Amino acid sequence: MSKAHFFAIFLLAASFTGCIGGEDLEELTTEEESTTEDDTIEPVGEDNVTNLKKEIDDLKAKISDYEKPQVYFVGHNATSKIFCEDYEYNNDCYLLAKAFDVNGVIDRFSWTSSVANSINMSYDDRLCNDLMLDADGSCLNFNDYNDWFPLEICDDLKEKVNQTVTITVYDNDGQQDSASYYVDYDALCNNTSGGIDNTPIATFIVEQSSSGVYHIEVVKVSVQVELEHFSFFLKDDSGSTYVGGNGFGEIAMQMLAGEAHGIDTAYTGDNETLKERKQAIIDDDGSDYPVHFSDNDRDGMLSAGDQFMVYGTGNAATGPAEDGWKLDIQYEPNGDISGSARLL
Repeated sequence: MSKAHFFAIFLLAASFTGCIGGEDLEELTTEEESTTEDDTIEPVGEDNVTNLKKEIDDLKAKISDYEKPQVYFVGHNATSKIFCEDYEYNNDCYLLAKAFDVNGVIDRFSWTSSVANSINMSYDDRLCNDLMLDADGSCLNFNDYNDWFPLEICDDLKEKVNQTVTITVYDNDGQQDSASYYVDYDALCNNTSGGIDNTPIATFIVEQSSSGVYHIEVVKVSVQVELEHFSFFLKDDSGSTYVGGNGFGEIAMQMLAGEAHGIDTAYTGDNETLKERKQAIIDDDGSDYPVHFSDNDRDGMLSAGDQFMVYGTGNAATGPAEDGWKLDIQYEPNGDISGSARLL
């Protein structure tokens, strides 16, 4: 074969090989580009990071609240936190606070009052009062007395007037918690029995509206006492307590044993459960809550100008009450009736 013929055949073969290689390269490039576009990974969004940070911050806040010390007043009974007759001291009435700390110890405490210079009790005073002496006369420490903090109302308060007392406890981490209580000094201390038998006397006037509601206005109370010391009983003309709906119970809005009690439609506290109860009573026509109450002056006490509403039957009322029934107001510390309002 001549060199000319061989060179021509070589060129022809090279031409075919080049065409095939070009098509393969074009197809491969297109396939790779398609794969790269489809497999693109999106970065994590800022919203997800923000939500995660918020969840972490919320968790930290919950842990911080859990680790704070806690202090509360021990209840004497369902309506009062003042202990009087349970002690063998001379006409003493005590307010008892209890404190604890889940991740440490209570390091110190203080009692203060809304009245200047009425009380100044701190760690050292507390450990050396009469209740805190050990058998040998030495002062007890916190662990010995299980973090109880008693306040003797009639002796420890320097100013002999009604006032709000506050206890604040501090733990070993520098965190604190407080609890406050309104002390009716007049009712507790201004008589020979330490106040427990000094029943407040209340007088009322009664008017029935055309809507079927009996309006019972408080005209006078001999001694103003906080609402938590009173309960009510709606009684029929035979003297029997009406047990349907809320025919009896607490007047003041309060949480007792984890349940909401009370009938005060003027409640201004921040407890959500009690707010819901307040609104339910306001919206009710007497079917579920035949007795309503309004602390009109918002002072937290039974006082002149406050009002009970007892629901009978009328245009805006579907309650059980009738003429001849009565509403008794009971003073809880001794069980006496402070006043009665007859429905006429």
